Amino acid sequence: MLILSLVYCVSALSLDADFNPVNEKFYPFVLSVLMILLSVGLMIWPSAQATTWPNWKNFQRIAITFIAILLYSLVLQKVGFIISAGLLMAICMWVFEADLKWIAPTSLIIVVSFYVVFDRMLGLNLPAGILGFL
Repeated sequence: MLILSLVYCVSALSLDADFNPVNEKFYPFVLSVLMILLSVGLMIWPSAQATTWPNWKNFQRIAITFIAILLYSLVLQKVGFIISAGLLMAICMWVFEADLKWIAPTSLIIVVSFYVVFDRMLGLNLPAGILGFL
């Protein structure tokens, strides 16, 4: 985790932006510093509980979620935030056995809310993709 956190920190520092609190560089950098601190904390004070490998059903959940996040990152720019994040949220809710009748409305409401807050109110320019009229 520490190595991943350090790589993330270097990647955040290499972004072409300044450290303005509403810019693209600030939050990844802060997140990477927190990840580094927590990783060091885990090395100093390890968990008292023994960890085990996940059983097959949990491994499938992890794999599906990982693949969904990977596909999300690959199609985000072309498809757009609302569609790709909505599908990612729906897949994650399905994987973790949410009630099927609530998956679509919950995903839609949360993704549109995030788009309004981050793109329109904070001006962070989320990709519109094929919904270019937004």
